[in-house]
Amino acid sequence: MKVTNFDKPTIKVIRLAMEKALAEVGEEYGVKISAGNATYTEDEVTFKVKANTIGSNGTVQSKEASNWNLYAPIHGLGSLSVGDEVKLQGKTFTIAGWNTRAKKSPINIEDSEGKGYKCSVDMVKVWNNL
Repeated sequence: MKVTNFDKPTIKVIRLAMEKALAEVGEEYGVKISAGNATYTEDEVTFKVKANTIGSNGTVQSKEASNWNLYAPIHGLGSLSVGDEVKLQGKTFTIAGWNTRAKKSPINIEDSEGKGYKCSVDMVKVWNNL
């Protein structure tokens, strides 16, 4: 496939190919590499690429995951760690980290499919009897 100009469908195809290639590189070096947001014009596209180390427990060590250890104990969530499961409104989520820039809902969580959400400290406390 020869690309003559960039548009959304073309960028999606390129992103999929990049993700596949980045996964191979990440596996070789023991890190998680992903292609992020893309900005483009008709003639140029720029992707943001991010790499994270992987902790001994198999979780990706992001800035938010590191923040969890600093902020969770202050807010009464010291008994939980990144990667732990919590129940919220009858569904099970995995703790992904702490976003210091989100004041109302600083806790990053993921569902079983890896889709990310955010929630408040009080919500975690109420639904998990903390």
